[in-house]
Amino acid sequence: MKNKVMTSVRKPTCVGCPDSFRYEGSIPMKQHGVMMHLGERYCIGGRKARRFRRGDPTVYVPTWCPKRKSPCELRIYGFKSRDDWMLHTMLCQELGHAISPSANRYAVDFELHTEMTPPEFWKRCDTEPIGELLHVAVHRYQVVEIDDGLKPCFFYKTDQGFEYCPQFDAQTARKNIKEDTD
Repeated sequence: MKNKVMTSVRKPTCVGCPDSFRYEGSIPMKQHGVMMHLGERYCIGGRKARRFRRGDPTVYVPTWCPKRKSPCELRIYGFKSRDDWMLHTMLCQELGHAISPSANRYAVDFELHTEMTPPEFWKRCDTEPIGELLHVAVHRYQVVEIDDGLKPCFFYKTDQGFEYCPQFDAQTARKNIKEDTD
């Protein structure tokens, strides 16, 4: 059963993207390899600027976005040491619920690719076996990252299932090195 945070996994938008802009010049001008006209929207993220067409979404990112990764990158983060795992587990048991993951205790376990986008994964993660969805086992207190190139999303595995975890700091976790466990 999902909690109310489910609505937080949203489709990304072009709002705030530095590569998306509306041409405001009164005289048509060739810029970024295309002729730009007053009032038209363009994306300059690729090698050549691209004009938004009538059928393209007005708010959400179009399927042709040059930043979009297909397939999406999939990373599984686990504890970097047994001590970090033990501390986290003890805190969860003491408090009686799962605590938020702290990126300084995590390191990358696996890097794969997936055809699923973050919203698709969120929709299917409670109804289908995770091993079949991701083709890798995800254990309790691990963090799953799905990066579609637009906005990476993080999902934290607890006893109750997955929780959306937008505050996870992947850059810190990627810098950490996994300790050898014998």
